[in-house]
Amino acid sequence: MLSFRSGLLGLGLVATASLLSAPARAVDRGDAALEAAQALGVVVIQQAECGGPRHLATYNMGANVLCLSTALERDPQKRAKVIQHELVHVVQDCLDGLGTPTSLTLAEGLRASGQLSGEQVNGFFLQHLRRQGNLNHVVASTEQLPLESRQREFEAYALQADPAMVSHLLKTICRP
Repeated sequence: MLSFRSGLLGLGLVATASLLSAPARAVDRGDAALEAAQALGVVVIQQAECGGPRHLATYNMGANVLCLSTALERDPQKRAKVIQHELVHVVQDCLDGLGTPTSLTLAEGLRASGQLSGEQVNGFFLQHLRRQGNLNHVVASTEQLPLESRQREFEAYALQADPAMVSHLLKTICRP
């Protein structure tokens, strides 16, 4: 079904890619990534609210619908980060097939490949969260979620500041 050796194991190599600093480039990269998701069959909509009053975006697996709040138009850098976050959820969905109502976490995929231990996988995501300085926020904001949902969010928050990696994952794991 998927080749984790070619797709997910490239994570470590791409993890060191530098982040884009210019807001205009970040938006361009986010829009290009959205186009790549649309080419896979993901429907992207923009509306005032997505999922709830404080949600800036949602991805509905199974329906393959990504909703972006129009409030993001006021902050291009935040918009780019939110797009990357939601695209991690698209990648998670691709791991189990976009046509199914289920998804797998990236950690499940990495562990299933047999190449990395659970500690290595968790360490990878923890390193990204620590680098962003948002580990405590992520832990607090996801503590009420079921364990699998919490892992999905943990991964999306960890990778949201790494557009090169998210792009790599979309290209190598998601296929039209």
